[in-house]
Amino acid sequence: MANEHEIAPEELAEPETEAAREETPLSQPESEPDEGAEEAPQSEPDVPAAAEAESEAGCAMKMGWQDGRRCGHKVHAAPVEIDERPVCLMHSNDPNKQSGPLFDAFWLEFEMILDEAGENEAHFDRFVFPRADFSVRKFKAICRFYCATFTRWANFGHVTFTQNADFSGATFTKDAEFRAAIFTQNADFTRATFTQETIFFDATFTQDAKFVRATFMQDANFIRATFKQNADFYGATFTQNADFEFTKFYGTAKWRWCRFLDQAEFRDIKFLAKEPKAPSAVFSMTRFTKPGEIVFEYVDLSRVLFLNCDVSAVWFTSSVKWARRIGYRGFAVFEEKILLDPVLSKEIWEFGTIDHGAVEQIYHQLQKNYDARLDYRMANNFHYGEMEMRRLEPPADGPFIDLRWILPRWMNLLTLYRLASDYGNSYAKPGAWLLVTLLAATLLFPILGLEQKQPKPGNPAGNAIVTYSSVWNRQDTYTNNRWTEAKLVIKSGITAIDTATFQRNPEYTPVYPRGRILGILETLLTSSLFALFLLAIRRQFRR
Repeated sequence: MANEHEIAPEELAEPETEAAREETPLSQPESEPDEGAEEAPQSEPDVPAAAEAESEAGCAMKMGWQDGRRCGHKVHAAPVEIDERPVCLMHSNDPNKQSGPLFDAFWLEFEMILDEAGENEAHFDRFVFPRADFSVRKFKAICRFYCATFTRWANFGHVTFTQNADFSGATFTKDAEFRAAIFTQNADFTRATFTQETIFFDATFTQDAKFVRATFMQDANFIRATFKQNADFYGATFTQNADFEFTKFYGTAKWRWCRFLDQAEFRDIKFLAKEPKAPSAVFSMTRFTKPGEIVFEYVDLSRVLFLNCDVSAVWFTSSVKWARRIGYRGFAVFEEKILLDPVLSKEIWEFGTIDHGAVEQIYHQLQKNYDARLDYRMANNFHYGEMEMRRLEPPADGPFIDLRWILPRWMNLLTLYRLASDYGNSYAKPGAWLLVTLLAATLLFPILGLEQKQPKPGNPAGNAIVTYSSVWNRQDTYTNNRWTEAKLVIKSGITAIDTATFQRNPEYTPVYPRGRILGILETLLTSSLFALFLLAIRRQFRR
């Protein structure tokens, strides 16, 4: 590098000598060459001086982003128009660095920086790397590759970083391979750009890993990678296939505001967050351009947030696991747990505002997702959650708004709908309530009285009103009286069925007015419950 710098002025001086020789025969007076010699340095007085000043000052490239420290290395004499300003060999875009003496000089300087750093910080900020092969190497220093550019294949396979590794703002113009790499401390790839294939296969991140606003232009391979703390992909862009198969996350995996422009596979992922109240993964505000190409398979989604993320067309296979509701009333998303837990809502606020409307939207999208695939059983499991959020949502507008705020949440039609049939998802509930209604009417009609409308021939008490007390004969035995009451109950049960099925000519009718009011109530209840029963049957067994 030093030899090139010394040769450069001699090369620049040769054209000036030849030009002087060509001008001498044309000049007759002796004074003219002297004037020409004086004018030559005056025509470009500052350019050589400025270049020489910059060369003496060293490379002015800024190191890092906070301290503002200059590089200071000796300026490299790169070919014309290669670099925008004079820089050292480490920061130069000189293509001759890819091989030969400059290649050797670059890596010699790199090793010197690394050795001098020891276990402290080794700054490679904004370095322009030629072909880099660091495979099976152990870095003991804190490595700063801030805004570095890797112009060729960058191989960090099986590398161990014993301290922090900072690749924030780095650009990988070719393949970037971190296969089986071990990051013992924090790994920072904030705003890094991966132009071609990126491989983190079997990589291990012991501490936090940041890929905030990173850009993956081609395939991103995180198969079998292990994240032992939090993994943050906030705002990252995956242009092509993103592979997270057999990946393990022991902290929270954050894909907030990510953009998946093509395929993404989340298969056999293990979300093993150590904090039980924290979400295992976050997809808040994530955008899936091709939702049908997003696959979740053999994944536990019981603690995953999909807040403000459209999942209506994402492919969830039958192997995914959702959280179960208490009483087996369908599935529950983690957003609902946060919403209904005031303490947890205060602790987890960074992922966005969670209200009843937002959670209801998630349930609706999941129901729509499974409905579109004709998986109605799974769709019903999320329909319950959607209706539950609608029931619990505080009133915002509509008639009697003040009264609705005062009344308890259970005093509304949705509560009755829930009690009667679990929002149309259970056919057992309306069936059971139907039997209870018929039984109640059967037992109550004899108390209020039954009137025989069609007496048998020869029966003198044809239109007599019968009750429990009227059929009791004190002169008869206790057993006979009980049998008489049982016969009355049977007649009352037939009357209850006749009333529920709108029979025109029943043998017995409830006595006016109290018995008739009870009959009207029975008719209304049994009709509504039977309709809910049929609706639930249709929802469960539709094709």
